Amino acid sequence: MNDQVQLSLEQFAGAWGLFCKAAPDGRAVSEDGIEYRFSGLPVSFFNVAIPMQPSLDAAALRRAGERAVHWAAASGVPWLFMATHEHLAPGVAASDALGPAGLAPVMPLTGMRAARVDPPRQAAGGLELTLPGDDDGCSAMIHVNSAAYDMPLDSGMDTLGKAAFWREHTCVVGLADGAPASCTGVLTVGGLRYVAFVATLPGHQRRGYAEAVMRHALVEAARRHGETPTVLHATEAGKPIYERMGYETISTHTLFMEKRFLEGH
Repeated sequence: MNDQVQLSLEQFAGAWGLFCKAAPDGRAVSEDGIEYRFSGLPVSFFNVAIPMQPSLDAAALRRAGERAVHWAAASGVPWLFMATHEHLAPGVAASDALGPAGLAPVMPLTGMRAARVDPPRQAAGGLELTLPGDDDGCSAMIHVNSAAYDMPLDSGMDTLGKAAFWREHTCVVGLADGAPASCTGVLTVGGLRYVAFVATLPGHQRRGYAEAVMRHALVEAARRHGETPTVLHATEAGKPIYERMGYETISTHTLFMEKRFLEGH
């Protein structure tokens, strides 16, 4: 297995494992070559199945999808299946293989890594960078992500929106005119700095806010835990920002959702 792809998957599973650990009904399970990280929260983003095997042909990928569907059935929550393109045999189309298992593609992700990110530039105009130390400040990160991605995340407020969760990690919220406008979190996963929850409110986008909060969070995480490499998984919108910061692609993925949870979306 490519070492960088392995790193990408381990970081993803490790970060989502932290979410599960914080959730009252969270489960982190390894079974039949699939890593399950289910928080039990009714948000697909917080429940994932991650196949770890390389060189999957179409039949093997379909079987992995079927196993994941069966395993997830008891949870009753929406969830995501992560297909890693570097793990597919030549010519395998993930959508074709996973469709018969009841899974449909919903989002591409790009695993990225940087050995070092430049120090933060001057803060974007009108943005005050803060390190929340209480529940109100940390909950702002959930509110900003929810609005930025048009995704109801309130169910995660009692876990990820609490200062207790971020005590060992780094949360940064950028304020514009005194109100939360942008945010990010840097988690310590396997000794590395894993970036997540990068978001900017729609009315404040394209002003450099996401990059400003990210750089600040990475520097603060390095101050607390050391200047280690940093890893993230980028959406299509975020990828150009990260490339400008020095991140390079190490893996490519597609997230699938069980079709029954897509009805009405």
